[in-house]
Amino acid sequence: MDDLALFSIGSDRNRWLATRSAALADNIANADTPGFKARDVPTFEAALSSANVAMLRTNGNHLAPTQFGARTFDLVNRPGEVPKHSGNTVSLETELANLGETRSQHSLVSGILGAFHRMLLSSSKG
Repeated sequence: MDDLALFSIGSDRNRWLATRSAALADNIANADTPGFKARDVPTFEAALSSANVAMLRTNGNHLAPTQFGARTFDLVNRPGEVPKHSGNTVSLETELANLGETRSQHSLVSGILGAFHRMLLSSSKG
């Protein structure tokens, strides 16, 4: 794997985590809204597997692959949630647990990216 691809994947992961945090916050804000369906993003692994794989330019005469903008992640209704009598599927316990997991994953990814960035800086200084 190209070393700089780590930054791209880490950036995508942090973008996914930010999208998930926003969805979880929206779920918590609508916990008492009748008929509201809890939403989430598909797993990051599923998003990666459905992403276009970058093409490698092996010859200078080949066309360069186009650059795509920042990847976005779509929200989906969370499957398997049992609706309450109001039709709402938000469980505050589930949302808070998912929010805590998302926060710890964000800290981990940011720490790894920061360490890799410091390593690159120290190696470039000589």
